[in-house]
Amino acid sequence: MTVVRKESAYEQSLDWMRAQISDGAWTVGNRVPTEPELMSVLGVGRNTVREAIKTLTSTGVLEIRRGSGTFVRARTDIGGLLGKHASVDEMKYVFEVRRALEMEAVRLACERRSDDDVRILRELAAKRDVPAENFVDVDLAFHIAVVDAAHNPVLTDLFAGILETVRATYEVTEGVHPPSLTSSHHQGVAEAIAERDVTKARAAACGYLEKTQEAIGSGSAVTESGRRPIG
Repeated sequence: MTVVRKESAYEQSLDWMRAQISDGAWTVGNRVPTEPELMSVLGVGRNTVREAIKTLTSTGVLEIRRGSGTFVRARTDIGGLLGKHASVDEMKYVFEVRRALEMEAVRLACERRSDDDVRILRELAAKRDVPAENFVDVDLAFHIAVVDAAHNPVLTDLFAGILETVRATYEVTEGVHPPSLTSSHHQGVAEAIAERDVTKARAAACGYLEKTQEAIGSGSAVTESGRRPIG
């Protein structure tokens, strides 16, 4: 006879809160409902609510601001944990993890990419000058497309957690963005994936990741025109 374990009120509350965040009902930067509101919605006591919040706070998903309430800091536990290392001094550790994930994504993309994946990669790689305030979104869109082309849902979730931290780190470094790379870097990756050339794709990916890491470490400035060519 198989015994089915019943989830405790704490576990149910924790799962519900995680779902609110992952589904987008609670967005990053916004305040979550108050303890009394959560008690009413979940039908649990104050201690249960506090334990669930404590757990999500310990992993960096939630953040308690004295006098203001509890706010969403990251969409996933992974993103929250990495967010604790979002200072300039610790960015090298985040980039080591990012490099490992993205290099594997490039390899898988060469094996699994579809014609639509190639089309999207080429379109994103063709983008050159963009306003400085849009650079991060456009640049990360290409990296996300590479991961999507790997067609591995677990890798996609892990990479999403990394990107949250990378984006937050740009803010920590006072708006410093990745280097002014020529579009040939992204185009090189896109074409290598299209050709299913793993060696060429990994070499191109390694090149732009190294330059990105160097730029954030040295505090590269935006070009005089206020625009950056996409790398």
